[in-house]
Amino acid sequence: KPIPGAGFALGMERLCLLLETLNKLPETPATAAVYIVHAGEGSSTVALRLAEQLRDKMPALAVLSHCGGGGFKSQFKRADKAGAEIALILGEQELADGTVTVKFLRDTGRGQETLAIDSVAATVAANLGY
Repeated sequence: KPIPGAGFALGMERLCLLLETLNKLPETPATAAVYIVHAGEGSSTVALRLAEQLRDKMPALAVLSHCGGGGFKSQFKRADKAGAEIALILGEQELADGTVTVKFLRDTGRGQETLAIDSVAATVAANLGY
């Protein structure tokens, strides 16, 4: 039985251009306390699970997980641009070992440390006051 209907679609790029034309784009980029940097086969799945785990344990924590291509250098630039305090690094070695490297981006004296993936949430919470 025929049913009348109507539809509408708008491409993401056209929507962004429209917002830019109307001066409705946000002035500041998204900020995050934690940025997950990853590379290697299977790393995106682990990164998304880690981001979900952090958000479940600390709902107020702003977590960004890198989505898209690029090496570590470009990902760290994005983490810095997002204002992240901590970068969680998932490379091939970390994936093989079941660990995460925690890099403190704003505290230059701290450097980085490697932790078991299960203890990352507690370390993030302790260092960011959650």
